[in-house]
Formats: sequence, structure tokens, C-alpha cells
Amino acid sequence: MVFKFLLPIVAGISIVLQGTLNRTSASQIGLVSAVFLNALVFLVFSGVFWLAMRFELIGGLTTMSAKPFVDLKWWQILPGVLGFFIVLLTPLAIEFLGANLTFAAIICTQLAVSMIWDSYMEKAPPSPLSLWGVGVMVLGLVLIVVSKK
Repeated sequence: MVFKFLLPIVAGISIVLQGTLNRTSASQIGLVSAVFLNALVFLVFSGVFWLAMRFELIGGLTTMSAKPFVDLKWWQILPGVLGFFIVLLTPLAIEFLGANLTFAAIICTQLAVSMIWDSYMEKAPPSPLSLWGVGVMVLGLVLIVVSKK
């Protein structure tokens, strides 16, 4: 259980470091070049990982299998487009708003959208405690915005 809880923690740390490092890199090589470099590194790492999984050099969960690309649907391209937006827009937002406000807004947006997504998938409205929790986070965002002025 502890290991599974570490997954979103490592992802969260990675998101903050990636955005802030891309922001710093953008000041040296430009944001478009930083995004492109990011994509190249991602392509190399994901390609090596895909090949290792495809040829069973490493094992993993069933959902981590490397199946052939057949019968692709149009919506399967969207995660890559969304990833591009994340890599491009996060450092841009950090430049304008600072890291604290940027990630507070990102987290509040993620919570609200994920609550809507879960409600849609489960075909049930969010619980009052979930609504309350997201409301508290939005209030925290408002406090951060007010403190910036």
C-alpha cells in the first residue's frame, strides 16, 4: 500500500520539477526548444521502455503490456496532445504567475475535473465530502491569489 501511495507523490514531484526546470531552460534556449528537447527525451525513454516490455526483457502488469498498434481510435491521440499542452503551458504559467499559484490552480482544476470525471464514470453525483474537499482547495487557491495582490 505504501508503494502505491508513492506513485502519485513521485508524479507530483516530477510535475513541479519538470515545469520549473522547463521554465528555467526556456530562459536559456527558449520555451519551444525546451518543449522539443523534452519530447525527444520522452521519445527515447518511452521507446526503450516499450521495446523492453515488447520483447519481455522486463515484466509488468497486464495494463503495462506493449501490444501492437492496431485499430487505433482518434481519441487515443488526445493524451499526447494534452501532454504537449502540459509541457508547453506549465512553464509559461510559472513565468506569469509563479510556481505556487500555478500549481495551486493546476491542482484545483485537476480536483474539480477528476471529480466530474469520476461522477460521470460511476454515474453518481460526488459525495458531499468530496464537494467540501474541492471547495476547501478552491478557497485555498483564492487565498493564494489574494495574497499575491
